[in-house]
Amino acid sequence: MGMNITLRTLTPLWTGGIDQTHDRLHETGLIGSLRWWYEALVRGLGGYACDPTSEDRCPDKAGKHCAACELFGCTGWARKFRLQVTDTYDKIIQDPLIAPNTEFVLHFIELRQMDDAEKWLSTQTIRIAATYGAVGGKTTLKPQKGVVGQDYGIVQWLGANLAKKADNIEIFLKQGRDLPQEEFPNLKWFFFIHGAFLSRLRMNPLLGLDNSGDPLSSPEDWQKFLQGRRGSKTKSAVSKKLFSFRSNGGRIWGYAKDAQMRDTVIERIKQQLGNGNYTKKTGEEVLHEL
Repeated sequence: MGMNITLRTLTPLWTGGIDQTHDRLHETGLIGSLRWWYEALVRGLGGYACDPTSEDRCPDKAGKHCAACELFGCTGWARKFRLQVTDTYDKIIQDPLIAPNTEFVLHFIELRQMDDAEKWLSTQTIRIAATYGAVGGKTTLKPQKGVVGQDYGIVQWLGANLAKKADNIEIFLKQGRDLPQEEFPNLKWFFFIHGAFLSRLRMNPLLGLDNSGDPLSSPEDWQKFLQGRRGSKTKSAVSKKLFSFRSNGGRIWGYAKDAQMRDTVIERIKQQLGNGNYTKKTGEEVLHEL
């Protein structure tokens, strides 16, 4: 049975394009974002998902795949599905999704049979990203320097045709590879705040940066983790781990490397926000609701 998921745009959806412009809808731009959230969910549920950019990426010498590569593909192993984006009348969308309040459907067309566990995990991945985070490209830039830039990737979850939890989730996640992955995004250590926004000047202290965006001389470990790293000739760039969006009433989300760091970051964010009508939820709470 095919898998269909319906969403509504609340901001433009960035999927890539020629010269950084919205030339058309690029399904691959969505797939890359969905894989990232899928990996975080798999790790949060106790499974293994490799970093496809690392030396430990799949396949290993035994030819095994992690749960993410099994579905999304890797060297020598093709993706199990083709993603097709249509409107609610099943007409293929080719133009970029830039208008607000546009309903669209993600169709997962199986090229090889997807396991029931993969279908459920994919459905929950998109639901979590839509409800708490963001999908597509340019989400890691938020908030931008100077005048607040346009938000991208905020969508509303409207529903899916496959929502029942598969019976074999635990067994499925124990298959494949199993390596240490402390530094990889794990949904357990995510945090989500709805109804609030952090400007760049209010976010900088959380990232261990001064008002100009330059690193402080002695940041805390949690600040160094959140701020990521600028790229250089000898080191690749590492994304920051804290994001803030003004759209749809405001949302803040990010992740730490363990529960203690996550709780520290949440408390520091609350200090920056002060009193306000906002709600917070941890990734562990989201997982318990699945």
